[in-house]
Amino acid sequence: MFQSMSHLEQQLYFKLGEREQRVFTIHDITSILKISEQHARNLASKMVKKQAAERVKPGLFVRVPESVILNKHLYKEDAVLIAAKSLTDNFLSYYTALTIHGLAERYTTQVYVTTLHHQRPMKYHEIQIQFITVVPHRFFGMKTMEYSHQKIAVADQERTILDIVNRPTYAGGWNEIISCLKNLEHVDWGTLLSYIKKSKNKILARRIGYLLDNLKNVSLPRNIKKEIKIYSGDNIYYFDSAKKGVLEKEWNLIIPQTIHEAFYDY
Repeated sequence: MFQSMSHLEQQLYFKLGEREQRVFTIHDITSILKISEQHARNLASKMVKKQAAERVKPGLFVRVPESVILNKHLYKEDAVLIAAKSLTDNFLSYYTALTIHGLAERYTTQVYVTTLHHQRPMKYHEIQIQFITVVPHRFFGMKTMEYSHQKIAVADQERTILDIVNRPTYAGGWNEIISCLKNLEHVDWGTLLSYIKKSKNKILARRIGYLLDNLKNVSLPRNIKKEIKIYSGDNIYYFDSAKKGVLEKEWNLIIPQTIHEAFYDY
């Protein structure tokens, strides 16, 4: 049952409310109240016991709204906000980025975060937050967006295309990826080309070229198509690890039948 908060606890609780900040850290507490880290940890622990906050992991908390406290309901925060606040030097990516950009086709219980730091997966209620660690030179292509009254870092649309084609398991597989790409309304082709070259992966370049060239909702410009072909060379590659299919001469890719079929109902 909710218990009365101390003056300092109330000060933090209502200050977070004024800022519309629903997810907070120990650093946020020290910054707002000008208290030591240990004091902040003790205060947060007491607020959790009083059901004014929920601990997601050590140092990361959800502010429980007043209406939930008063009505004694179970509260679940948006896992995207929790993931965005879980680490420094991170951005939301893969299928989560597809969702934020309005391209996703379904609801998922996975949230993906690209980060410079190794971090074990984290669970919040039924949501699994997966961290994908990259080296510094692959930490690019993100932007700050407004999401549910909060500022979050998320892969931009072109980085998202690069990511999901590179690691399809983090976006539901090829059929799901093609379905999501069919929702594209525009592409910054210059930015995408720069990301392709920055990735230094010729097979990835060829995959992206093939997929976007077969879409009807966006048109791959001739100059970009030419640049991708020049960059990726003349070798013949398999589209994916299945290593079977039919040669697509336009892109020198051996395409599995399932990939061809994903475009049939288009």
